[in-house]
Amino acid sequence: MAGILAQFPYAFKNGDESRRYLAELREDFAGERVVVEFRHKSWAKEPVFDYLERLGFGYCAVDEPALPGLVPRIARVTSPTGYIRFHSRDASKWFGGDSQERYNYLYSEQELKEWVPKVQQMTSDPKLESLFVFFNNCHAGHAAVNATQFQEMLRELGLL
Repeated sequence: MAGILAQFPYAFKNGDESRRYLAELREDFAGERVVVEFRHKSWAKEPVFDYLERLGFGYCAVDEPALPGLVPRIARVTSPTGYIRFHSRDASKWFGGDSQERYNYLYSEQELKEWVPKVQQMTSDPKLESLFVFFNNCHAGHAAVNATQFQEMLRELGLL
């Protein structure tokens, strides 16, 4: 197993209780590679990245709509395991309605290209041993199309 992805909902905000929960999670999964995915922007702060590094947790960079309260598109390496998740940029479907529809999104080539320098930055970090890129925009084969496009972009630059 390459690791465990711990996803947290938008309601899981940065605070003492939540940080204690993360410390307990580390104890529960001692010796395992764990990557955490936050949805609330309160986690997108330098002290949080330092905290994750101390815990040995990877930070999951997310691509989601640029809506107030959501995590911005930040790529960081906090452990040997890096992770990027592409969800969708369709703000109209993000909050409310059918939660499955929020991932019905096909990224444009330009949107994917925005991540290439971020991948370069991540892969140049000496802590990084493995980088995973996951496309969660799974409707109508969008994830497969975008993953193939992104793979080719990275291959052209010698990053694969």
